Amino acid sequence: MRCAAVLIPILKKQAFPILYTLRSQHLRHHAGQFSFPGGVVEEGETPWQAALREAHEEIGLEARDVTRLGRISDAYSPRGFHIECFVAMVEPFEPELNLEEVERVIEVDMHQLFDPKRHSYRPWNKDERHHIHYFDFEEGLVWGVTGRITANLREALQ
Repeated sequence: MRCAAVLIPILKKQAFPILYTLRSQHLRHHAGQFSFPGGVVEEGETPWQAALREAHEEIGLEARDVTRLGRISDAYSPRGFHIECFVAMVEPFEPELNLEEVERVIEVDMHQLFDPKRHSYRPWNKDERHHIHYFDFEEGLVWGVTGRITANLREALQ
């Protein structure tokens, strides 16, 4: 499996919103889906460094504005990635989007994460051991690997 890393940015402001990115429509994989900033861990860097690098490349987030809070359960993608997931408190900032990768960012207030009406799941490929998680937030639908990571975050924060 290839190693990837994502940053789960929680903004340091009222309601502690979680920052998601909407992937550009022209990307080959996961176009038009919500995700967290992240990507492949390159040779010579740690997963944490990769998460910070990708957040800077995708949305202009500076490492100095990020305080690492910890990790949540790793995720695995059907495309063969082992994804390390880092939760961080982020100072409010003005995103500078790399439009090749990111169409826009959304902020989802933390309370939506715990609203049971917003979360659902179903078996993946009729396999009762694995589920696809859906979060129907006011700002859009989060599902797939990002849904799984969001479910892991919700579980870690409960």
